[in-house]
Amino acid sequence: MLSGVFGLEQVVESGSLSFVVIDGSTIQEPGATETTYRLHIAIDLINLRLRQVEVSTDKVGESLDHYALASGDVVLIDRGYNQPKSLVPFIDRGGDIVLRYNAHSMNLYEDDGQGGMMKIDWEKRLQSLGKQTGAIPVYLCHDKKRIACTLHAVPLPAGKAAQARRKAKLRAQNKGRM
Repeated sequence: MLSGVFGLEQVVESGSLSFVVIDGSTIQEPGATETTYRLHIAIDLINLRLRQVEVSTDKVGESLDHYALASGDVVLIDRGYNQPKSLVPFIDRGGDIVLRYNAHSMNLYEDDGQGGMMKIDWEKRLQSLGKQTGAIPVYLCHDKKRIACTLHAVPLPAGKAAQARRKAKLRAQNKGRM
């Protein structure tokens, strides 16, 4: 299927890795004003097949704990899954993660030069890149475990960056911060 979509002559369909896209969504019953249920879904990215679907109550949030994942799985997840308590055990079992990072929900750390860790100041760190992309070595920490990772920083195009600044300013004004 992917060979036709991407015009590839050969697609490897077997091997030790399995690429899985995971996401969640909310469901409202007719007439409801708030979330009634949550949908948790995993799709095999190579074969474009559903791998797992679960419907839960509105009290259950996004977490890798909902999914039957194994060693060799590479999961692609959104920022709602930025939870070290579920990411670290999955990595320990031989899984790999590609995620959209949310600095407001999960801290990442860097070496402090003295054998310890310090929380990354993202505003300062990203400003040091200017308008360049960057691969930043970071650590994901949970309990006493420290896992080396790489964060890929890609600047927004000028128009999107201006739009994001306007939205952030509006949110701050609505919360009485400006």
